[in-house]
Amino acid sequence: MRKDLPRIITTLSAVIVIFSVFTFVGQQLKLTATVDRWFQVSEATAFLIGAVNLTRIHGQHIQRRRAGYYNSIVLLICLWSFFALGLVVTNKSPVYRWIYDSTLVHMEATMFSVICFYIASAAYRAFRIRTREATVLLVVATIVMLGNVPIGDVIWSQLPVMKDWILRVPNSAAMRGINIGIYIGGFATALRILLGLERAHMGGAGA
Repeated sequence: MRKDLPRIITTLSAVIVIFSVFTFVGQQLKLTATVDRWFQVSEATAFLIGAVNLTRIHGQHIQRRRAGYYNSIVLLICLWSFFALGLVVTNKSPVYRWIYDSTLVHMEATMFSVICFYIASAAYRAFRIRTREATVLLVVATIVMLGNVPIGDVIWSQLPVMKDWILRVPNSAAMRGINIGIYIGGFATALRILLGLERAHMGGAGA
């Protein structure tokens, strides 16, 4: 029963979503809006569980005075203070939006700017010319990168044009092929979950 109940809930949820989206009756009853609201509730619950788990882990770091435990203190203070502020003034408050726009947005930008060094290192390893495919990758990447910066137009006025064509034609074709594969794989996985053949998400081995 411990595994049968989650399987039943999963199947019923999938049937409700399919009925609400792909049937005329479901659309007339506006079940999609109800499903979306329940999805938001479940998503918020998942975030809350994650926050509690994060608090437990970093609380142990603080209790045991592990190296860098003061970072855990700052993390928990910011986490629950921002959470409490959202409950009191809601996320539409100017104060809430100001804190979000002035801190989180800039910290995310800083984090991604630091990642650029790892991206550059990976690009260096990937662009080393060892095969014909690596040579093509190096040439195309060079054209795209130079076409995105002002110096590329100074070097040759056709570089931005070539960059646009690469992104619009071969890159779009490749991305569509990748997306088709992703959609087919996602549909197959969803069908296996719906039929009860996939049990990995319940802690068991898939059939």
